[in-house]
Amino acid sequence: MRCLHCGATPPSRDGIACFAPELADSAEGFDPGAFARLAEVEPRSFWFRSRNALIVELVPRWFPTARSALEIGCGTGYVLQALHERCGLRVTGTELHPEGLRYARERLPDAELLQVDARHIPFREEFDLVGAFDVLEHIPEDEAVLREVRRATRPGGGLLLTVPQHPGLWSQADDYAHHSRRYRRRELVEKVTRAGFRPLAVTSFVSVLLPAMALSRVRARRAASYDPWAEFDLPRRLDRALERLLAVERRVILRGASLPVGGSLALAARAV
Repeated sequence: MRCLHCGATPPSRDGIACFAPELADSAEGFDPGAFARLAEVEPRSFWFRSRNALIVELVPRWFPTARSALEIGCGTGYVLQALHERCGLRVTGTELHPEGLRYARERLPDAELLQVDARHIPFREEFDLVGAFDVLEHIPEDEAVLREVRRATRPGGGLLLTVPQHPGLWSQADDYAHHSRRYRRRELVEKVTRAGFRPLAVTSFVSVLLPAMALSRVRARRAASYDPWAEFDLPRRLDRALERLLAVERRVILRGASLPVGGSLALAARAV
């Protein structure tokens, strides 16, 4: 496979084609050392499980004919695995950091995984669906990424995004995660539209937990020290109870509701 931008065959690293090798070891957008902890946390955290559940139910609702999917910033492959196993999609994953792709390879040994700068995606009109799940907020040039995503999407194909919502919720968690922004709903819709997509649906989620999130952010700002993983390391009973709460919220969303506020936003759109 050749790079569409320069025509060269990318070098390989541990069997993974690297389209941006000069950035492979950088900490741009995310700390590569966090992937090991992330891979451990994802399956046992209500937040990651609930986000996966929402994503895999939105796919057949809005894109029932999709057969292929590209995930931008697939990290450890936790969402990519769900798209493949629960939605039956042929999946391709890209990630800036090869460290994340090593875990994705364990989860998806047969998937196409590529080290890619999301600002320069090496595909044109290739996929029925392109997703980016809590990725855009890490990249200052988010509109450049959305334009690249549009070029990778087949005409009439779909876009599915999740991003953190409400700038007022900014906290040490955002600093630790190398976020560039938290989104307002109108901002996200306008950027997606300018990139060449027609929004189909947009909703907040993690809405029922918004008061608790706001309180935890206030407490974190006052704390002398900060543990970025503490909110994912909950007692099992509490973790399961929060998952059940978000399951109720998810059913409301899948019935067509657009929740006005929440910790995150989900958006579905179609390429025009």
